Amino acid sequence: MGLILFLAFTLYINVREADRAPAKRSNQHTLDPLYEDIRILCMIPYNYNGPGTAKYVKRTWGRHCNVLLFVSGDIDGELEPYVPVVNSTDTWTLVHQGLMHASLSYADKIDWLLRVEPSSFVVVENLRYMISKWKYQPSQPIYFGYLLENIVTHEPFAHHHSGYVISREALRRYTEASKDPENKECTHWAGYVEGLDIHRCMSFANVTVAESRDEFEHETFLPVTVDYQFLVGYDTIPWLRNLTYHKSTEKSVPISTRAICFLVEYPPEMYDYYYFVYRAKIFGTPVPTSIDFGP
Repeated sequence: MGLILFLAFTLYINVREADRAPAKRSNQHTLDPLYEDIRILCMIPYNYNGPGTAKYVKRTWGRHCNVLLFVSGDIDGELEPYVPVVNSTDTWTLVHQGLMHASLSYADKIDWLLRVEPSSFVVVENLRYMISKWKYQPSQPIYFGYLLENIVTHEPFAHHHSGYVISREALRRYTEASKDPENKECTHWAGYVEGLDIHRCMSFANVTVAESRDEFEHETFLPVTVDYQFLVGYDTIPWLRNLTYHKSTEKSVPISTRAICFLVEYPPEMYDYYYFVYRAKIFGTPVPTSIDFGP
């Protein structure tokens, strides 16, 4: 329930701002004025042995993407995924093959690629807003998400479970570098840590990590499920507190009122989230400056 209230609150703020600008004609699921200017491909890899989670993405928030691409090791009647030649249930293998396919098939149709888990709920309009707010361009070689710290190099890299966004130029550079069999920095190995692997290749291709926090330095990509965010806190997740790149003294991750990506513990709840974010109307409610569920 905490997430539902929070999402409704964030959308209320954005709708108030969007109402001041004329909405461009777009698809039937969104009146986002940035829909045609900031084209986003949402890529979701999933294990074909358990496709039940991914279907909730297609039925809810996935309809707000310009392109929705599922990647799997086998066909599925509802999801109609891209199935690579390499049949695999390894997520990093599916992601790598999906990135190569997206670059080949959609390079002229998209500006940004969002890679998320099938158990993620994404407010795509907030992503477009953030890209516009920071004046990011698809021609820039950048990518961003919730940042962790490499304990060896101390460099930041995007936590893949939280989702990350790649510019069109960064995608082009990644795929070109990955095609070179002599390039050991971009050699894909099944079973490796996706976030570290893709960052190593991105760094080789001179792709830099960009800011994904809002103007108050609050996170827009949530690295944990909402029960940790609003109830337990992340003191019980020592790896996250130790590895997060932007250190915080707060009990939980400081989260933006324009948050983008959430991890959902029970995927059917996406129906509930979708209703409260996109269908419920808030009338006569003053906009608070923060969210607090404490006593």
